[in-house]
Amino acid sequence: MGNSRGMKVLASLIALTLAAISPAAQAQDVAAVAPVSRPALDYEAELQRTLEGYDSTGMVASVLIDGEMVYLGALGTAEEGSNRPVTTDMAFPIASISKAFTTTALAILVDRGKVDWDAPVRRYIPEFAMYDPWVSEHFTVRDALTHRSGLPLGAGDLLIWPDGNAAPADVIAALPHLRPSTGFRDGYAYDNLLYIVAGEIVERVSGDSWADFVTDELLVPIGLTGCAAQMDRIPEGMSVVTGHERAANADAGVPVDERLQFSPTWSAAGGIFCTAGDMMTWAKFWLDDGVTQRSERLLSEAQLAEVWTGVTPVSAPGFLKASGSSHLALYSLGWFVQDYEGTLMVRHSGGAPGVVSNLILLPEKGIAIFASSNDYRPAAHSFTYHIANALIADEKRDLIADLGAAFRSAEQNGEVLIADMVQAPGAPSAPDLALPAYAGTYRDAWYGDVHISQDADGLFIDMSRSEILDGALTHFSGNRFAAFWPDSSLKADAYVDFLVEDGAVTGLTMQAISDLTDFSYDFHDLQLQRVN
Repeated sequence: MGNSRGMKVLASLIALTLAAISPAAQAQDVAAVAPVSRPALDYEAELQRTLEGYDSTGMVASVLIDGEMVYLGALGTAEEGSNRPVTTDMAFPIASISKAFTTTALAILVDRGKVDWDAPVRRYIPEFAMYDPWVSEHFTVRDALTHRSGLPLGAGDLLIWPDGNAAPADVIAALPHLRPSTGFRDGYAYDNLLYIVAGEIVERVSGDSWADFVTDELLVPIGLTGCAAQMDRIPEGMSVVTGHERAANADAGVPVDERLQFSPTWSAAGGIFCTAGDMMTWAKFWLDDGVTQRSERLLSEAQLAEVWTGVTPVSAPGFLKASGSSHLALYSLGWFVQDYEGTLMVRHSGGAPGVVSNLILLPEKGIAIFASSNDYRPAAHSFTYHIANALIADEKRDLIADLGAAFRSAEQNGEVLIADMVQAPGAPSAPDLALPAYAGTYRDAWYGDVHISQDADGLFIDMSRSEILDGALTHFSGNRFAAFWPDSSLKADAYVDFLVEDGAVTGLTMQAISDLTDFSYDFHDLQLQRVN
């Protein structure tokens, strides 16, 4: 998802500082300063306000200050209409926040001399290729981690989203067929597939599966007993939250289809589950210079600095720029880094099916903030940014109120197009061709086959890699149809445009109808040619 699904992400320019000053030196400087007086905050009340402001089913949050967890809380229910409460020992999918675990695994391998950030990916995966032969030869491990490949946003995610069945080998085979939208290293476009490639590098170099390596080299030594490398590794009996989505104008979220849960292929890009408390243990590991609670150093100072060194420029969040809180942001290795109120902010968000999370670190202030909501709404961002502002900003802002009001306004005023409210303009018209003319198999080089069939009710589309993206086609106009998927909470309905030459259908293209559709539904990247 993106952002992870996600999601849908943000970051800073302190890369120059990080290049010159190691995290250890920063920690020493901070330790030498007299303790800072922090404002007294009612975290529980702020979480309650966030929950109510976004009509969230449930939320968890945690805050760490100067090495101590000052808040750990949970509100709401695990499923809409149930009596099962959200609890602090409940595992939440952290989605794309998992990317930092993958880069940390690679950093360990760099320290061991087994991986080089600037080595071509082909050194570790000989069959790796991109659309352009020169790019294929020069594409480095660092390129795979910093969203500067030249591919469009979320390119190829339909291989594994929403319930795609692709394996890592399928992802690698698909990459040469994905067309770039910018030049190589010319700009920022968030992706997930290249983190799957990064996970494959971990596996081939270490000889262990990505999940085994992350578990043995990170989760266990750091003490993340409430985290699992992927869903099928969650300990039996551990409580797991249920994600919720909602269709247009729905009063409450509904539990997501179980088929939407991330497959193991997602793991390196967004497959980890954690409790809110363990997210503070993870944060403390970074704030403590990569040293575990047992005083074990997992990363060298050089690699700590490398992971937080910005690479790809991105836009700082608009609401922070407008207030003067932030000006510059970069994507580093699995993290966003940016300036915030004159200090360094390191962060990442994550969007899983029906769950949105956000993690903020303020290393120079000794602060970490995490929140997650089991609704696909930006409640977690409002809470974390509000707490960051309350703790360190000179000008206090009620970001829970401000961001929540903006979100509600967007919903109420119809500033976003909801796909299942679209209707064909004017009087109904017949398709340009008889329905049997559109039926057939259409093939895309990276995705595979899409099947169009006809029955007594009309045309039906089968996306082949997904059971969820199968549904009836509704005629719109001319050779344009619309796919309204049975699960309207996906907000992913799509136009299906058949290409006709000399009276014969030769192919089709697709595009999402709604501006709300998650970027991982990259229908627009498909170039489907008719094969029968």
